[in-house]
Amino acid sequence: MTAVATHPSRSPQKIIRAPQREVEALLGGAVLNTVGRAAQNIAYNKSKLVAKEVYLPECNYTMYYHEREAVIDGRQKIVDQQNQPTILFFHGLSMRSEDLAGFIASLNIPPHIRILCPEQMGHGRDIDNRLLADPDNYTMPTHQLMLDTTSEFLDVVKVGSNTNAFGISLGGAVCYYIHHHRPDIIKRAVLVSPAILCCVDKDLLFGVQDGSNNFCSAKSREDLKLMLRDLSTGRDDDTRKKRDPVPKFILESVYRQSKKKAPEGHFRELLLNLMSNAGLTQSTYATTFQHKNLIAKGSFTDDSSIDIDEIDTNPFTAVKDINADANRLVIWPEKDRIINYEEGKRFFEVSTATTGSDSELVSRNKNTEFETIRDCGHVFDTNGRMIFDLIRPRVREYLLELEGENESTTDSSTL
Repeated sequence: MTAVATHPSRSPQKIIRAPQREVEALLGGAVLNTVGRAAQNIAYNKSKLVAKEVYLPECNYTMYYHEREAVIDGRQKIVDQQNQPTILFFHGLSMRSEDLAGFIASLNIPPHIRILCPEQMGHGRDIDNRLLADPDNYTMPTHQLMLDTTSEFLDVVKVGSNTNAFGISLGGAVCYYIHHHRPDIIKRAVLVSPAILCCVDKDLLFGVQDGSNNFCSAKSREDLKLMLRDLSTGRDDDTRKKRDPVPKFILESVYRQSKKKAPEGHFRELLLNLMSNAGLTQSTYATTFQHKNLIAKGSFTDDSSIDIDEIDTNPFTAVKDINADANRLVIWPEKDRIINYEEGKRFFEVSTATTGSDSELVSRNKNTEFETIRDCGHVFDTNGRMIFDLIRPRVREYLLELEGENESTTDSSTL
């Protein structure tokens, strides 16, 4: 009797999908590894950023960063350390400091201005050199650790008081906290969708906590596709022109590359650690923020009186801006599904002022300029354009207001 080999039945769709993914990975990988990598290299070289590291003795920590040294009369030197014009850039969640090279290059910042991009704990070379090298002894960062290391970094690399700063998403929160902590150094800041804890979208937060949303920690191609839609105007928004901001044939390669960025689940664990260290869980959300928000909301009425003792002065859990005198530009996409636009308006006490037929958003804090981007999400707008392209002219204009600078630094060819 002849034995006949049998195999579990598989649908034609599943049989086709595997080789199809290989083809997509091949095509997408070719694009990313040729055109994409070439564009990255060009941007990196144009930015003049150089990878560096420095030991922080008080924190007992080696911080990785990128720097473009100031060039004066063709030579790299700092004439006056205290008054050296400097701009700090803080990256977002899961980014590396060099990922900002393209944006920095596009700003066409004059060469005599020093540029620094500190890489936050739990990211980039911290993953490469610490987490992967010794995972059993790796300690996840907290908000306080990020603040302490960043603050000491500014001292160790001798950043002076003629300094402005930019931060986006997680980097926007770091920028907000360090601006509050070190007003002796940072004079003006640009915050783009800053991930201040009470402004993080609560549905996203709960989804990450219960495992129903694998934000920045995709376990499948579907997870990645939904995350990219959320980084636009939301996975459920079927009205936008470009439903998926990343073409399908590129998605497979992006997914495979994302698996190489960090150990599986690292950024989810990092997020949960940041939340729990601030006392933010599903069970404590109401008492941590919602009750306080009821108090903070009272500030929108003319006859309200706020019990300041009930507003937390801890910058990590505050529901209201505790650095109200700071000079800053806040930019917030109206359809941000990651960091909630309405919560951002509440935090910075923004209301609509009407003059005749015109209206504008105005913060109660006189030195805060609050601007929005219509039809845009956290990273992409409805046409698939990246937020960096949309904010570039305004960011450049604001950041270049440094002591000793003038309007002649504006170069319209870069806007």
